[in-house]
Amino acid sequence: MICQWKQNALRIVLLLLSFGCLMTAAGCWDDAEINGRAFVLGFGADTGPEEGHYDFTFQLAIPVSGNAESSGAIQYTNCTVTDRSVASAIRLLEKDMGRQVNFEQLNVIVIGEELSQRSFLGLTELFFRRASVRRQSCVAVCAGSAKDFFGASVTDNAIASDAAVALQSYDDTGSADAMALNLHSLYKVVSNADEFYLLKMTPCAPDALSEDGSNALSDTETIDGQKKMLRISGATAYGRQGNFLGELDEQELELLRLITNRQISGMVAVRTADGSVIDCQIKQSHCETECTLREDIPVFTVRLHLRCIPVDGSAVGGINTSSRTFTERARRDMTETLTARLEALADRSRQSLGSSVLGLQDKLRQRMPDWYEQHADIWEDLYRKSSIEVQVECTVIGGGIIR
Repeated sequence: MICQWKQNALRIVLLLLSFGCLMTAAGCWDDAEINGRAFVLGFGADTGPEEGHYDFTFQLAIPVSGNAESSGAIQYTNCTVTDRSVASAIRLLEKDMGRQVNFEQLNVIVIGEELSQRSFLGLTELFFRRASVRRQSCVAVCAGSAKDFFGASVTDNAIASDAAVALQSYDDTGSADAMALNLHSLYKVVSNADEFYLLKMTPCAPDALSEDGSNALSDTETIDGQKKMLRISGATAYGRQGNFLGELDEQELELLRLITNRQISGMVAVRTADGSVIDCQIKQSHCETECTLREDIPVFTVRLHLRCIPVDGSAVGGINTSSRTFTERARRDMTETLTARLEALADRSRQSLGSSVLGLQDKLRQRMPDWYEQHADIWEDLYRKSSIEVQVECTVIGGGIIR
């Protein structure tokens, strides 16, 4: 009896091993063929043709079977779906394409200019729920429509990849408090009931760059096949509920780079007393903010420490750029220019743009959490009454490139 029992047990073990081998040889039964997928690189949202509908644009990378060359193995295409929600638009896209739409490669989410001035945060929630997507997907707004933005040709790559690189490279530091928000950082500020701003991108003509942004290509100026450039042309500010507050231009955005990061590059145009302009290259900057209370009203002191070098001696009134007189003049003019610009930005932030542009709400909440919790409901009113003192300390090193 014992011998028979051992034989039966051996047969069962061999049967289980055989079954396991057969399952291994069968391959992965829960995976999809790559040729049956479409990978979303960029997603855009615009206002739709009627109330409650949106135009959703998907920039797709589609594997092509039967093509051995790497240049032809992937095709890029844009699909725009008009629907009430992102989920239903994805379902319609999958049904019509006959492919599984995959978001593992989603690089950037772009909100069209008209929609960016309305409530749009709910349209990004579906992507935030995907853990593999929320930390890698940058969020930005664009000039014009997101559909036209993804239709622009910047390089031989999909514009979604170029846009993600441009946004991630905008900061010198690349730290957690970077100016370009991804989905994770966006929902972090939303959950904290913070004001925030999103960078604004504009495709533009590379042969007509101008500081005022007049080179931005409109729909009628866009020529098929024409290569363009992507520029960070400003930012859009939002309140604590995601409500639109206003826009910052490119010069104001450059000021934000100075006060929110330890910047080690860039250029500042300084206007002198006689109306001429000196261009100074930033070598190092550091900004610190103090928060106090005066009669229960916030008082902020923003101190900007800047080291720079004059690099343009063509408009300095004939003064020797290597002389001490020129160095002192450049230091004085830069201090006065930056102080005036920062004070003007501080006034705008209190009147319309909100505290996020200077990062003051977050500073106060971190350093005075008990006071902020008691006054959070009336924060906007208190910020309008707050006092913001700007102190700029500028050190000019060297004497420029003209000796």
